[in-house]
Amino acid sequence: MAYPEGLGQAMKAGGPTRSSSHATTTAKRRPAPKAARASSPAKTKVESPAKTEIEQLALELQEARERQAATAEVLSLISDSPTGIQPVFDRIIKNAARLCQSVLSAVYRRDGDHVHLVAYDQFSPESVAAVRKAYPAPLSSNNLISVAIRERRLVHEPDVLVSGGYSELQSTSGYRSILVVPMLRDEVAIGAIAVMRLEPQLFPKAQVELLKTFAGQAVIAIENTRLFAEVQERTRQLSQSLEDLRAAQDSLVQTEKLAALGRLVAGVAHEINTPVGTSLTVASALLNKTDRFEADVVSGGVRRSTLAEFIAASREAASQIMINLNHAIDLIQSFKQVASDRNVSDRRAFDLGQVTEQVVKGLRFGLRRNLVVSVECEADLAMNSYPGPYGQVLTNLVLNSAVHAFPDGARGSVHIAAQASGKHNVEVLFSDDGCGMSSEVKRQVFDPFFTTRRDQGSTGLGLHIVHNIVTNRLGGRINLETRPGAGTKIRIIVPREAPFAAE
Repeated sequence: MAYPEGLGQAMKAGGPTRSSSHATTTAKRRPAPKAARASSPAKTKVESPAKTEIEQLALELQEARERQAATAEVLSLISDSPTGIQPVFDRIIKNAARLCQSVLSAVYRRDGDHVHLVAYDQFSPESVAAVRKAYPAPLSSNNLISVAIRERRLVHEPDVLVSGGYSELQSTSGYRSILVVPMLRDEVAIGAIAVMRLEPQLFPKAQVELLKTFAGQAVIAIENTRLFAEVQERTRQLSQSLEDLRAAQDSLVQTEKLAALGRLVAGVAHEINTPVGTSLTVASALLNKTDRFEADVVSGGVRRSTLAEFIAASREAASQIMINLNHAIDLIQSFKQVASDRNVSDRRAFDLGQVTEQVVKGLRFGLRRNLVVSVECEADLAMNSYPGPYGQVLTNLVLNSAVHAFPDGARGSVHIAAQASGKHNVEVLFSDDGCGMSSEVKRQVFDPFFTTRRDQGSTGLGLHIVHNIVTNRLGGRINLETRPGAGTKIRIIVPREAPFAAE
């Protein structure tokens, strides 16, 4: 605003004046003396430089707050939408258009050798038709978006008509200035953000920095979406692998169960064959004696001594047959009990010592003669648990020792002791005097599929099954102590009242 000379000098002097109209009139009529002019009160309100600076700072502070709120809003949207990238793009271009006072804003993505328009704001129908015609655009083209992405640099044109940045979009919208910021991920341009204005002038530095921030946030959103998708796919693959592993493990466990049962059946068959074979031999001999006695009776040559001898031989034969057949019956009953407990995981009341004896008795049939298994159980260890899984634990422990603790048919012994542990628990101590384990083997001994004899057909599931049964089905805990050359001790603590199995 141009002030008359007198008023201007009065303002410079800081003295009060009258109203501006009166001062102007007075100045035209008769100039006042300098002293009078300096001392006359100023009536006109003139903004001081300090006040103008404060207002400017307040405006800049308000704009900074708006930029901060906009970036925070985008970050919150990124956090809330890890799988949806389009809402983030839409919010970025709206905030960019508002804070940069632009008429157009858009987000572009690179896909191979082409550039695609993925989000835009304030496009007229004519502009939408123009960009649909122009995109996807070759990355090698000369349009400013492709240049910014291809050369990984900021493109800032104050007037595209002067610089030659003409495009179909420019002709339909009439924008003159453009700012394009590439979206860089590890120095690789994956897209760009652009804002355009009608005025042919450069964007302020604060708006350039804001658009760079938006570009960085867009990269974060893209990376989040990509990583989330990769995690989802990896999780799906791991879930599938886990299902396959469980299926394979179940199959191997079943195979191992059948193999153990097969060894048990073979041992039982061998043991039963002994008393049955003996009974058959005795019965055959008795039949021969009966035939000879019958011949003596027919010939009339039966003497008292002959009759007494035949009666004694018959009694001895019958006694031998009874003993061996009773032994066979005991074997069959023991086998039936063990087989029943293995195949039925029903919870029931039982005596721990009796079940332990039955299981070990059945196992002895299939073990080598040079491996001795002894049992020492406290009397009256009443349980309300699962005898089948408990029997499987003992079976796996004994067979594992037979294979691993005494390699190459070495002689040895296994001892199983059971006793009360407090009021509500029992302790089963399994020990052998075998070769023991190294610290490395001990660390992995309960892991599934871990074995030191895979080349000899071991699956590495025996002790893993033991650990799972003890800690899950029986509700107990297991501890192993071993060292090379000093044998192995496995201490099992289980409650008398086992937890109910999950349906």
